[in-house]
Amino acid sequence: MTGTETESDVLVQFHPQEWVDAPGQAHEWGRRQLVDAEDREPVTFAVPRADVTDDTGAVYPDESYEANRLRDHPAAPDWVNDWDGPYLVRTAVEE
Repeated sequence: MTGTETESDVLVQFHPQEWVDAPGQAHEWGRRQLVDAEDREPVTFAVPRADVTDDTGAVYPDESYEANRLRDHPAAPDWVNDWDGPYLVRTAVEE
């Protein structure tokens, strides 16, 4: 644990991304693609388990609509709440 979460928290990781279409950056030429943002690193933060699980108690899958909505969670850093580019959220984070 990083010191800020409790056993009832789930660590989530926010991955900021950006669109590229330059041949040197894209994985496939001639196609616009998402890549990790150059100016921001992914960030991990703790969210109460109740906010990261469905009605059965299962943690939201990575990159799901529900997981991606955690970007707006009060536990997320301010810059994450304000990120206006593409992104994904992973919920199965182990540190």
